[in-house]
Amino acid sequence: MNISKIKKTEILSNNEIGIDRASTIIKSGGLVAIPTETVYGLCADATNPDAINLIYQTKGRPPINPLIIHVFDNKSVFDIAHKNKIAEDLSSKFWPGPLTMVLKKKINNKPSITKNAISGLKTIALRIPAHPVFRKILKKCNLPIAAPSANLSGKLTTTRFEDVLSNFSGKIDAIIDGGPCPIGLESTIIYIHEKNISILRPGKITEDDLLNNDFSITKKSKAKKIISPGQLNSHYCPKTPLRLNAKMPNLNELLLSFGPLPKGIVGISLSEVSDINEAAMNLYSSLADLDELAIIENKKTIAIHPIPNKGIGVAINERLLRAAYKSSNKF
Repeated sequence: MNISKIKKTEILSNNEIGIDRASTIIKSGGLVAIPTETVYGLCADATNPDAINLIYQTKGRPPINPLIIHVFDNKSVFDIAHKNKIAEDLSSKFWPGPLTMVLKKKINNKPSITKNAISGLKTIALRIPAHPVFRKILKKCNLPIAAPSANLSGKLTTTRFEDVLSNFSGKIDAIIDGGPCPIGLESTIIYIHEKNISILRPGKITEDDLLNNDFSITKKSKAKKIISPGQLNSHYCPKTPLRLNAKMPNLNELLLSFGPLPKGIVGISLSEVSDINEAAMNLYSSLADLDELAIIENKKTIAIHPIPNKGIGVAINERLLRAAYKSSNKF
């Protein structure tokens, strides 16, 4: 299937009819954007190299950046990757859910994950999602599904149907309208080595969650090469430059506030009641709306209130640092 041949993107409901149609498209080598509990994913058959190439081509994603492979259950995980006690313990605590594990891939695994899905690595990033729509599709397809976030590479992640439609209308086969994603940030990614784990990307499952379940964590070292998604310095970027940890906006700035929006200030609040989980859920959609508002109000920058660096706030701040990477030297 060539991208240029796709003239109309099907809009599917998140019911059995939509799920059946999405599953048929994926099994035939097409691309479907599907809601997950974290963010929308751009889904394709992980055993089909042509379908995986379509993901990279459509997103403009560099081929060195591997994809997360989603499967239905633990058996499917350990059909693909080597089993170890830490992985088994983590799976019993946190799957299905917003956790991705980077594991050593089996050499002759069946089903066979195509090499381009994992960028030719000997490791593989695996997740069992909790979202009921995605789980039904995984079960119907009976295939491992590669599902990076449904956005253009390096740009804002999508957590709403309308943002996925804006990015990919006419470029992919179908989108399931599943409404907003409840978590709003990509999964926590961990790397298992010996008897310890490292957090490669923070998310809803926090360091405290892992420590409270008796897992030993080593500090993340600077990786010499990319071994999982979410490791690029510049990522999750809106069109408008960002200024982080701003108490108040300047005249040419909009404000993304944590707590009530100050009187007379133009902007959006992540959470009027300073709820960190609500802030996470609203992060990407708020930045997308502020991109639009910046054009209307003729503002040059988005100033962002300090976000508490605890709980899922650690993940919010990590995403904001990457989103501001290109603009950080301007202030």
